[in-house]
Amino acid sequence: MPTLTDEIKTFIVRGLACFDTPSQVAEDVKANFGIEVSRQQVYTYDPAGSQPPAQRWRDLHAVTRGKYLRDVAEIGIAQKVVRLRLLDRMAHRAAARCIKLTAALLAQAAKECGGAYETRRPPVTQRNAITAPAPSVPGSPSVVGPAASGTCGRLP
Repeated sequence: MPTLTDEIKTFIVRGLACFDTPSQVAEDVKANFGIEVSRQQVYTYDPAGSQPPAQRWRDLHAVTRGKYLRDVAEIGIAQKVVRLRLLDRMAHRAAARCIKLTAALLAQAAKECGGAYETRRPPVTQRNAITAPAPSVPGSPSVVGPAASGTCGRLP
């Protein structure tokens, strides 16, 4: 196991704080510093590990993770409401021109509202699966006939 400088340790902690996997961080260390480290060695700098690193690395991890999450919050498209507003504008523009595109946009908006793109979902129990009705998109047009198979050009 190679001896790591504080610069490399800082790089590792910051990578882990930004949700990179230990394998990704190990590859980045090799690319940036020319030193090959194992993912197990990288994992020793993860505060969530079974043997947390020194307090200074835990503090650096916490500060970097907080800054990373604040930076992500400033990106508009990362917010659900921004994505829904954009899908709404696109669906309104496409409604008169292309039923197939409009239906696809409505389906995507329904998935967004239903949490299909989120990793946290409530557990589905056997009872809920039997008694719960199938989700539907209110107001969505039914796509039937030749318009359903047609292709659409670009929106203006």
